[in-house]
Amino acid sequence: MVARVFSAALTFAVPMVLARALLPAELGTFREAWLVVITLALVLPMTTPQSLYYFVPREPERRALFVGQALAFNLMVGLAGTGLVLAAGPAIVRHFGNPRLAAEVPWIALVTALMVASIPFDAAYNSVGRVRAAALVRLGTEAGRGLAMVLGTLLAHSVRGLLAGIAAALAIRLALCWGLLLRAYGLHLSWKETRRQLRYALPFGLAAAIVIPQQQFHQYAVGAAVTASGFAIYAVGCFQLPIVDVLYTPISEILQIGLAEEERARPSRSGLHLFHEAVGRLALVFLPCMALLFVCAPDLIGFLFTDRYLAATPIFRLSIVNIALAALPLDGVMRARAQNRFMIAASAAKLAVTVPLVLGGLAWLGPVGAMAGWIAAETFGRGLLLWRTARIFDCGLRRVLPLRELLHQGIASLVALPAAFLALHLLPVTVLARLAAAGVLFGTAYLAVMWTRGWLPEGLLPPARRRTPLVSPTPVPPAE
Repeated sequence: MVARVFSAALTFAVPMVLARALLPAELGTFREAWLVVITLALVLPMTTPQSLYYFVPREPERRALFVGQALAFNLMVGLAGTGLVLAAGPAIVRHFGNPRLAAEVPWIALVTALMVASIPFDAAYNSVGRVRAAALVRLGTEAGRGLAMVLGTLLAHSVRGLLAGIAAALAIRLALCWGLLLRAYGLHLSWKETRRQLRYALPFGLAAAIVIPQQQFHQYAVGAAVTASGFAIYAVGCFQLPIVDVLYTPISEILQIGLAEEERARPSRSGLHLFHEAVGRLALVFLPCMALLFVCAPDLIGFLFTDRYLAATPIFRLSIVNIALAALPLDGVMRARAQNRFMIAASAAKLAVTVPLVLGGLAWLGPVGAMAGWIAAETFGRGLLLWRTARIFDCGLRRVLPLRELLHQGIASLVALPAAFLALHLLPVTVLARLAAAGVLFGTAYLAVMWTRGWLPEGLLPPARRRTPLVSPTPVPPAE
């Protein structure tokens, strides 16, 4: 998490540089290209890097085999992704109705291959318990990519220069990935063990092949309906501060490892207390963050992207609802308990709901309606996974979440909002100073309420007076 915080801070300048160095049509073109890259990078690996979190803690003596197989598989599908992009290039250009994309298709193919092939890097280190090494990998490669994006944009002032910078950074990451992992673990392959690893990963990969396009569907729909400049505004509205990825991914990964260890030592329905702890820690940050971003939205967008993107404010205010949904690391539970078939069914159900909601919202309210439809579909999907999580831990829906802890965090967030609102509207200072003051005053008020009421988790701050005991769920006893 610390590594992600530092890398987020180092790369925070990227959207500011892009918005100022590129025209809206150029920024929209890059966002369309990047949407294709990210979609393929999330789908093509078929979750084989994440399978390391399942196999390595259970069979540590075979870790070199599992790491080598993940490396080989990702390299193979990365190369396949290159051919896929080149073959589908004309269709991609037609979908977005943007002739500028045609010249960037080879760069999209190259960036896709490099990104996919290097994905197992930090996952391999995390799965074997080398958390510091994984943190250094994350910090170095994310910072390097951010720096390369800024330099490529400033030197070329074009989408091609930006993509070339990304490709250079990813090529360095790929060389380090293969060099360091092969030196540490070698390249050991077994067709029998590969099939076993893929039997676990592919159902999740099939679910990802459904859920990733579902998550990106609203962007593809809006991209086909508006100009490149209009898509740039929508992409700005979809912008999320790095805080979600900084906290969510490592906590979800550590939750998977913790649940695997619980399963090995205790009955399979244990581990609810670990899930409660993960939800409580994420919500402690995410709920107040969502409230603060809602109030600060116009000033934040104007500061980061300039006033010509202020039309993205309503879209941004809708999109941050997803921050609250991210406080539920439900996919970590599904992976740890190997809920392969259910994930496929749930992903298909969410996709079936997403398409009409997004298209209907887009036809009714334009891009704002598309975002509203997508948020509604995401909420439906989280509800399905939450119901399944309650079944896994053999408890009811009222017990599967730490409701009292979430209520306390919500109350403290609402109480702290007036401080941020007053700072934004009354202080006669620059936009940056207003945003900083709003964040400091809001954070101070939020922590003050949580501390004085005794609602903070143990060990975070010295206790004041605890009128209400901390929620500490008791593990669910095994079923008869």
